[in-house]
Amino acid sequence: MDSLDSPEVQDASNEPMLYFSHDADAALDIKCRRLIRRLGFEGYGRWWRLCELMASTEGHAVPCATDEDRELLCDELHCTDEELSRFVDVLTDVGLVPRDVACEGRLASERMAENALRFGRRRVNGRRGGRPRKNG
Repeated sequence: MDSLDSPEVQDASNEPMLYFSHDADAALDIKCRRLIRRLGFEGYGRWWRLCELMASTEGHAVPCATDEDRELLCDELHCTDEELSRFVDVLTDVGLVPRDVACEGRLASERMAENALRFGRRRVNGRRGGRPRKNG
């Protein structure tokens, strides 16, 4: 998050999002191309389901530290624990999920954090009455 944003914006950006942008050409991004090459479109679909989970989770980081966390995530992603481990390894290897965050037992994305910050700014501006009015 941008350190220039107010604490109010930072708090609002941690709240679950109702939606996030998904570029129409996301599959052409080099990170996604590498994901598809390694895990096919099944892995790509899992990636977008994980993005949905991140968006709807407070703080936009999906826990995967405990056995129960992993079981719940496997249920959501329709995979085995072994497939989840491979999936996370590929996500970190291609740069979709930062390795240090995954090592802390959570899955997060820089892109999702950027989306959340934009969403948080909109929330705060909406609470303040929207866009600033022009003088005159």
